[in-house]
Amino acid sequence: MLLHAVLLAMLASPVAPPDTSDGHALSGTVTDSAGRPLAAVRVTVAESNRYTRSDADGRYRLPDLPSGTFNITFALVGYRPVVLRVRIVDEDLVRDVTMQPTLVELPPIQVTATAGATSPLESPQPTSDVAGAEHDRAQAPSLGATLSEVAGVHNYSSGVGIGKPVIRGLTSNRVLVLDDGQRMETQQWGDEHGNNVETTSAERIEVIKGPASVLYGSDALGGVINVVQAPLPDATGRPGFARASANVAYSTNNREPDAGVRIEGADGHFAFRGVVSGRTSSDVRTPDYTLWNSNNEAIAGSGAIGYRSSGGFGTLTFSQRNEKIGLTDEDPAETPTQRIATSRARLEVQLPAGANHFDFDLGYERNRRREFEDKFTDEVALGLLSQTFTADAKWHHAPLGKLNGVIGVQGLLTDFSNFGGETLIPNSTTGDVGLYAFESLDAGRFSFTGGLRYDYRHLDADANADLGNGNETRTWNSVVGNLGALYRLNPEQALVLNVGRGFRAPSTFDLFSNGVHEGTLAFERGNPDLRTEKSLNTDLAWRIQSGRVSAEVGGFLNIIDDYIYSVPVPGLIDPESGLQVYDVVQGNARLAGFEASLQYHPTSWLHLRGTADYVAGQNTTEDNPLPSMPPFRATYGAEIEGDWKGFVQQPYVSVSGETNAKQTRLDPDEAAFFAQAFDGAGFTPMAYTLVNLGAGAMLMTGANPVRVDLQLNNVFNKAYAPQLSRVKTNAPLPGMGRTLIVRMSAALGAW
Repeated sequence: MLLHAVLLAMLASPVAPPDTSDGHALSGTVTDSAGRPLAAVRVTVAESNRYTRSDADGRYRLPDLPSGTFNITFALVGYRPVVLRVRIVDEDLVRDVTMQPTLVELPPIQVTATAGATSPLESPQPTSDVAGAEHDRAQAPSLGATLSEVAGVHNYSSGVGIGKPVIRGLTSNRVLVLDDGQRMETQQWGDEHGNNVETTSAERIEVIKGPASVLYGSDALGGVINVVQAPLPDATGRPGFARASANVAYSTNNREPDAGVRIEGADGHFAFRGVVSGRTSSDVRTPDYTLWNSNNEAIAGSGAIGYRSSGGFGTLTFSQRNEKIGLTDEDPAETPTQRIATSRARLEVQLPAGANHFDFDLGYERNRRREFEDKFTDEVALGLLSQTFTADAKWHHAPLGKLNGVIGVQGLLTDFSNFGGETLIPNSTTGDVGLYAFESLDAGRFSFTGGLRYDYRHLDADANADLGNGNETRTWNSVVGNLGALYRLNPEQALVLNVGRGFRAPSTFDLFSNGVHEGTLAFERGNPDLRTEKSLNTDLAWRIQSGRVSAEVGGFLNIIDDYIYSVPVPGLIDPESGLQVYDVVQGNARLAGFEASLQYHPTSWLHLRGTADYVAGQNTTEDNPLPSMPPFRATYGAEIEGDWKGFVQQPYVSVSGETNAKQTRLDPDEAAFFAQAFDGAGFTPMAYTLVNLGAGAMLMTGANPVRVDLQLNNVFNKAYAPQLSRVKTNAPLPGMGRTLIVRMSAALGAW
């Protein structure tokens, strides 16, 4: 009742116009190119968190909508998505839509690269979308592994449970991760620190490649990843309902069961959702041996409640994710372990005001990380606790002719504290305020986007005698911008040019670390005089989305000034740990490369797909290659899809592969580090190819069909070591051996 009263009070704000009983309605009919009505088309008002489906006659109706200017998407498997921009102010609106058939499953919308929703074809920046069946089959214990087949994205891993996405050679604090739009601050500066986000329950994952600092501020220098949830169920104008679904999976290699349950529903203006998921695994088996201390487990849950009306909407969400991860040490007798608990809460409110609307987001995150010397002790060796408050207020202004956009202000406050027996960085408080504007202009065949942002960032670090620092204060000011141009060659093809500037403020770890860092096997010393990293990135791409083909080919050049990196101090070894001492320094860097992706349906039953990507990173100050760069990679696959009737429907069989070239461009310090692995025997970068098989179908088991998917990965049990695996210097050829994954999902019913 308290939440009900709070939401009603917010939605009754004087900023919004008086609420009416029905508000305004958007309605119409959806047909195919022959004029036949289309049923079950999902019609979504992206900015207002509302959706419905068309009936058997192709008719749809969304009542009680707020005033404003919105993007409406129409999506149905087998048809090309449609995105309409509409203005709802004084009266009901009717929009009939014709959808064109397509054999390629195209993403209907993206919401991360722009201030408002757009189609992926017209996004000003290169984006990728992992959704639907692709999302379900890609599920893995870490975010990096889940996205590892996306062109331009690789997995920087410290074992099965820790995998961070690498976008165009940049990772950690240079890639910003969002949990359904909420900024995450999960201390991902360490190699052995993961992103701590659950992807199983997401509707899709959107990836922006290249700087997005105008909309997201610091840390979006290399790209942004947004784990997007489906809108809450919508019962406005129809009877209330509730429904449930479940999914289970099992991986044979590391004996990993995985399961999740979702319950959701709506009644009138109110909606709710609850999700619980969990997994646990034993040690990974490579083709040659069992990889010691590589087990992990995670349990996650989330709940959301929302209120919608013509006066706007409000949603309150809370999630909790707990992990226990074994870290493979160079000594098989050692069992270092991490325990991570992450809590998030978010309040999202939208208030209409004529043709404008205002969005307000308040977020809280608590990330508690504990590291233990072994899996049997309860004594915390290193404890790291961060608490982050975020706030975002946006004004989506009414169209000014053909100009649409948003003006916003963002705030961030992070409090960090140490606990446990060891200290690596001092306690600190970080605050940030950012002001930004992002606009788009549609001018016939051309579309233009542009944005500008100013940030003020403040850091206070406490004195710490063990680390040797006094009370420290640092401030930074940053101005960044973005400009994009899109030219439509025809309704199915576009050329895109984007130039953007990004920034990353130094972290407390970069500035004031002074101690043993087990994750990097080094004694690391920060640099208190660091400046803000600044990048200038240029993208050029060609895109096509037709009835049979979806493809994108592009190249990029990213110039980074004041790039932050570590170098070994010649001849200096820490006497207590015996580890090499590394100092944090700054220089300049250049990253250049290309990405290509293709989906092709030559017939209705054959689906061909492939990707290729490469990035060359160069430290232009030292004239050496940058460390931890992914090599050239190509993925390819073919899928035969059936159109059966009866008990077995939508069957498919697939074969796919991944080829990674040998990385020959090694930083000298990186090469020396590899040479020291395995008591001087060394690690040698290698090329390798993996082959996978898949099959699945929908089993019509009455009212609740069951989806079954089988994957056989690394069919030939190939021994390999990924270039971006930290474990490869602790254990020989640590890649996972042959594994069978069985997945099942089903609706459990509705009432």
